[in-house]
Amino acid sequence: MSEWMRRWTIGVGGFVVGGCAMLAAAGGGRLGGWWEPTPLPRVFAVTSQADGAFAVCTVPLDGSTEGFFMLDFETGDLSGGVLSPGTSQFAAAYKYNVLKDLGFKPGQAKNPKFLLVSGLAELRRANTVLASSVLYVTDSSTGTTAAYGIPWNPQQPQAVAPLVLLDVARPRGGGAKAK
Repeated sequence: MSEWMRRWTIGVGGFVVGGCAMLAAAGGGRLGGWWEPTPLPRVFAVTSQADGAFAVCTVPLDGSTEGFFMLDFETGDLSGGVLSPGTSQFAAAYKYNVLKDLGFKPGQAKNPKFLLVSGLAELRRANTVLASSVLYVTDSSTGTTAAYGIPWNPQQPQAVAPLVLLDVARPRGGGAKAK
């Protein structure tokens, strides 16, 4: 690079940097007041996954806490937990058997296949504080779906009650809804 080109580049660079600094100073650090950053919304990465034996999903319980749930196809046990921010270990634990709710008779669930997903809900129950999410378990062979509320109190994250059956929908046989 020639000496003239080097000096020109340094001069233009100084003008640009100096001009931006003056604009920022005049606008209180906001580039002349014409640009303000927009705060980004908080996002939860809720997800579900399944194979031939288990289905898992994550669930937002409140504005800052997430739960993890797993459904064992063989036993019908829906279990879950919440990591403690202080210990980084599971502090709260849930366990509930879904087979009866989905219409299975004891000992007759042969190779069942399920779906497990979560959804947002602001529900009120008389004596139970529920999380802002619901778990949905679907029997893949019949479409029968059970909805479960998650007891959750952020002030007492270790005091956990069993999952709460909210409702059961039966799209095949027995009407659209049965309890």
